[in-house]
Amino acid sequence: MTSTTKSFRVSDETINLISTDLDDINVIPIQEYIIDIKKRVEINNHEVITLIKDVKYVYNQAKPTIDQVFETIVNAYNKIGSAAAKSYDTKAKESNES
Repeated sequence: MTSTTKSFRVSDETINLISTDLDDINVIPIQEYIIDIKKRVEINNHEVITLIKDVKYVYNQAKPTIDQVFETIVNAYNKIGSAAAKSYDTKAKESNES
């Protein structure tokens, strides 16, 4: 395998490509590949940390409203339960049986 090197500039970096036996196919050296992977992992880690912060923020902002909704639902359920118990005279029967 004959190895010739081509270079091209991407932003402030110059990447050296290694030609292969295939026409118009060039690859980056393993060292460049490892550097690229490390940069991508660093970017990914930053994005995940930012996502976690954003999810925590949304949770903390929504929690009071969600708690209030659940409290309203529980109160409504209890009122309906009391009304249903009175309409069936459930409480009166329980107190007579004692």
